[in-house]
Amino acid sequence: MPVDSVRIERVKLKDLPALAASAVDSAPPGTFIPITKHRALAMTHNPLADPDDIALLLAKQGDRNVGYFGVMPVMLQHEGKLHKAHWLTTWAVAPEFLGKGLGSQLMEAALALDVDLAIVGSKPARRVSTKYGFHELNLLDYVQLDLGVFGRFNPLSLLLRFVHKWASFIRLRLPIDSLDRAFEKFFETILGPLMRPLIYLWACRKTESVLQGLHIEVVEQVQPSKVEEPDRIRTGFYRDSRVVNWMLAYPWVLPAGKSDSEPLNYGFTDARAGFKMHAWQLSSATGANLGYICFQSSQLRNRTVVKALDAEFAQGADSGRLLALTLRFARQQGAELIEGSADLAAPLGNGLLSRLLVVRRQRTCQVHPRSVDSPMARAWQQIEQTYCDGDMAFT
Repeated sequence: MPVDSVRIERVKLKDLPALAASAVDSAPPGTFIPITKHRALAMTHNPLADPDDIALLLAKQGDRNVGYFGVMPVMLQHEGKLHKAHWLTTWAVAPEFLGKGLGSQLMEAALALDVDLAIVGSKPARRVSTKYGFHELNLLDYVQLDLGVFGRFNPLSLLLRFVHKWASFIRLRLPIDSLDRAFEKFFETILGPLMRPLIYLWACRKTESVLQGLHIEVVEQVQPSKVEEPDRIRTGFYRDSRVVNWMLAYPWVLPAGKSDSEPLNYGFTDARAGFKMHAWQLSSATGANLGYICFQSSQLRNRTVVKALDAEFAQGADSGRLLALTLRFARQQGAELIEGSADLAAPLGNGLLSRLLVVRRQRTCQVHPRSVDSPMARAWQQIEQTYCDGDMAFT
């Protein structure tokens, strides 16, 4: 498909719901769409945005939507001040336009907005961004606590990996991945439901004491434990309780079967089995506000996954509180995989439990200052990423 007949439109935030409705309503299965109706609704309630902000770059050929680039206004915090920046979220082209240069055309349209930009993407996407002058921030470390211990460390897989390692010394490549996964799945299916409660009991006993005297209330909106204002020391993307409450009230993902765009081709997470946002408000025995924590739960490849999202604790909170609260919630959900910031696993130290459970991950954020003296240009080398930067908490 030629791209010379494609035009790119700038869609304002206030126009997103109408655009989503026109793209989704009455569309036949498989239709390529640029945004879902619930995501469009969520975007319009962004407390950091203005109705006339550009929120979507839409590639059209005639009346057809053939590509898009999502744009989300955020705040960059630097030297105690807040500056508007824009996070590039969704980025996709219709299948028949893959490899035709439309993705690069959309990137050029994003740069033409003349705003400070940030993006997290796949390796191919990062290559394109690098070509257009994006800078890479320091890698963000985060963790997964994988309770599929009996699948990952089953005796057959361990033997298979041992053989594979020794075969590599004589430059013999053994394709073990599919067999390894089959062994993992078999042992986890048989032993996981029986043994996982013991792993939770072991982990919770190491952390539960820090929750003594703490009252937990399930809430729909959280209240910060202190007056929120920009930190004069930290440089990074700013989130406060307004943003957290927006996330809770307007999730970008719906439970499976609840979205009318599920049969369509969106390209990003539209609906997921068991998807739900949760918030706990914390207080003392005397009713003093001690902060909050938010979680996300869902089913992913037949596993229950819990993500520990935004948390804000009153000054003086024990360093193990994040892990203790997350383990309590994940145990209630029967989660097999827990994900969160690197701080989540810190209380486990380097002991046996840590070696069994903790899987360390990293992600890359790239930024593009709009000019040599823009806030992003002054701040980017000092930016501290967090686990919830961008739209990560929503998906």
